[in-house]
Amino acid sequence: MFFNNLFIFAATLKLKKMRKLIFLKTIVDFIWIMSIIAFPLVIVFISIVLFSNEPIDIPINISGIDIDTSTVLGKIGVVLSLINFGVILYAIYNFKSLLNNFRKKLIFEVDCSQLLDKIGNLVIFSASLYLISDLLGAFSKSTISINLGFESFLYLMSLGLFLKVLSEVFIIGKRIKEDNELTI
Repeated sequence: MFFNNLFIFAATLKLKKMRKLIFLKTIVDFIWIMSIIAFPLVIVFISIVLFSNEPIDIPINISGIDIDTSTVLGKIGVVLSLINFGVILYAIYNFKSLLNNFRKKLIFEVDCSQLLDKIGNLVIFSASLYLISDLLGAFSKSTISINLGFESFLYLMSLGLFLKVLSEVFIIGKRIKEDNELTI
């Protein structure tokens, strides 16, 4: 066991450029494990909140807005937030697959561009769900306000579009790689 770990440690020392990738993969794996543990608990809690006839004294706060779960709009906002959590989990799963491809040095492959495009679509969908659940939460409390500035909706939408553009760049890179292999 010790020698296996020593071999892995020595191999990673040789790949100094890959340390950032290994560190990123470790962080993403940690987030994945914590989210997988939390997701069933959140589903149980949301089910109790939605199907309980008695008002629950636990405040539910989504995106800085306290949601009133006694109203229909508040319940829909909570359900959309739960769906959003699931979409984010699926995006993290695909991101883990993309990082595994990078670790295997499969960079300009069709699978990588498809994963980037899928993650981009999921992030854009997540941003849309975030905006809708945010609006429903505000409507449930009858408190509408206008904030001038950048909200996480814009950041998520920009990130999703960037990932889709990066997917196209990977497709172009794959074509250039194939052309270079043919000319040799």
